[in-house]
Amino acid sequence: MTHWAWIRRRLARSLRIRFGALVLTLVVLPALFAEFVAADAPVFAYRAGAVVVFPAIVQPADQQGMSPADISARYEHDVAWWPLVRSGPDTESAMGPLAPMCRAHPLGTDELGRDLLARLVYGARTALGLALFALLVSLVLGVLLGAIAGQVGGIWDEMLTRQVEIVETFPCIVVVAVVRAVYPEATYWSLVLAIAAVRWAEVARLVRAEVVRLSHADFVAAARALGCSRIRILRRHILPHAFRPVVVSMMFGVASVVLLEASVSFLGLGLEGSWGVMIAEGLAPGAPLGPTLWAGLALVLTVGAAYLMADAVNESVDARVATTRRVRR
Repeated sequence: MTHWAWIRRRLARSLRIRFGALVLTLVVLPALFAEFVAADAPVFAYRAGAVVVFPAIVQPADQQGMSPADISARYEHDVAWWPLVRSGPDTESAMGPLAPMCRAHPLGTDELGRDLLARLVYGARTALGLALFALLVSLVLGVLLGAIAGQVGGIWDEMLTRQVEIVETFPCIVVVAVVRAVYPEATYWSLVLAIAAVRWAEVARLVRAEVVRLSHADFVAAARALGCSRIRILRRHILPHAFRPVVVSMMFGVASVVLLEASVSFLGLGLEGSWGVMIAEGLAPGAPLGPTLWAGLALVLTVGAAYLMADAVNESVDARVATTRRVRR
């Protein structure tokens, strides 16, 4: 049995992987297809002899500039397939503030009349999307710089090592606060770049260490003896093996970035519609606890599931950890 087949078998048998994958699926799918769960416009509609597809996503020209209430009323008498909740995350419900759980609002509404389920779903899209793009940017930068430093060595290795040490001294939340001080209006991509500006250092450190270690392996020496170029050796023989700790780091990174995004939003430094904003709203004096409870539960389940999966993957890809735990049992 190959090493990767052994890893796949261990992952398939892991209860932590199954539970984590189930929870993340229940979070990711509604976030991806949020307009199917909550929107002011239907998913499909038959209007004026024509089929309107995804009017909540691709807004028709005659729908531009209309309020959410007007958009909803526009399709009221048409043949349409409506989402589960017929209101967006910022739409004030006709039932008013603090509406109880009902068919129209499965989790009720907040003190401004906004549907809590819609806010949770779109908040999940914000958190997971931010984590995805921030980790992708940090992955590209970290792998590129770490591979160059580990392969070239010398002054390049020394410069990267010192740079990584400097970057890792700054907490990510401090970097986000500095970005907000420079750019008072928080934007999606400014937060992505602020998070990636710190997280790339961890990836670069891992890749650099793996490249240095694998450069002295027997199979790399054999590739050199066969006349393979340094780029080919790095691309075909070193980087595929160096990605094991990087994959584990990225999975832990999903949980940490989601938690970070909620934290900065809780402090008023993040984006509107975030889980952190919902938690902060529920903790205000005299405010209902509904937004805090539901957003806190979603945050705990998402972060916990990501950590469970990351720990299981770490155990599966590291033969020493797996063997040690098996002996202890």
